[in-house]
Amino acid sequence: MNQQRKHWIESFAKAGYIAKGFVYILVGALTAMAAFGIGGKKASSSDALTQVKDFPAGGLLLSILAVGLVGYSIWRFVQAIKDTEHKGTNAKGIGKRLAYAFSGVIYGSLAFAAFKILSSGGNNSGGGGSKEKDLVSGLLDQPFGKWLVIIIGLITIGNGIRQLIKGTTASFMKDVRGLPRDRFDVLKRAGQAGFTARGIVFSIIGFLFVRAAWLQNPQEAGGTQSAFSFLQTSPFGNVLLAVVALGLIGYGVFMFVQAKYSDISIN
Repeated sequence: MNQQRKHWIESFAKAGYIAKGFVYILVGALTAMAAFGIGGKKASSSDALTQVKDFPAGGLLLSILAVGLVGYSIWRFVQAIKDTEHKGTNAKGIGKRLAYAFSGVIYGSLAFAAFKILSSGGNNSGGGGSKEKDLVSGLLDQPFGKWLVIIIGLITIGNGIRQLIKGTTASFMKDVRGLPRDRFDVLKRAGQAGFTARGIVFSIIGFLFVRAAWLQNPQEAGGTQSAFSFLQTSPFGNVLLAVVALGLIGYGVFMFVQAKYSDISIN
């Protein structure tokens, strides 16, 4: 790969981390406001992008975010194909690289949603997990569909547990270099709060998928908004929702740290 192409991909990756961070901060802020009863809403990533359109110069900002999300998607595919993290070709390594590719698909879809919001000027939020419900409904109509949905749910729970472990051990700090000493502890705690919050959200989403499959009821499935609603209807629900929402803001902040201090390189 020539140097110019490497430079562009690395620039896309940094822009992608920034765009991802902004989306998480907005999701967390809107959801925290809802938990505190001061406006806002339990927001998905698509909701956050729709909200951006209403900001001053929102069209320009949304365009920048869309391009950044494309960049992040490209970077994830490069990680998967070029094995920039040196995960190898054993079962564990292939699994990790497939996870990078899946992340590329997810953020590519989010970029597409941003461009769609720009072109239509309308709401593209998807309505509280309808995409997940549609997916589960389609799978449950297939042979062995129930077990496929359960597998998806268990994989999602597994990813949630992995995020929780990263939050607990702060192993994500190995991905950043040269972080100023006076900011190290604060940014480490922001990352820990962020990965823990993501772990909780992913685990709940996975549980909702497993429950939907077991009950043969697609309406039980859901995405981020459904996970927030699940938290809110739990004991001390608004407190839990606020804590998780603030944690997601911390994750967004840590994405900015990764954009500046991560070793993003292509060998």
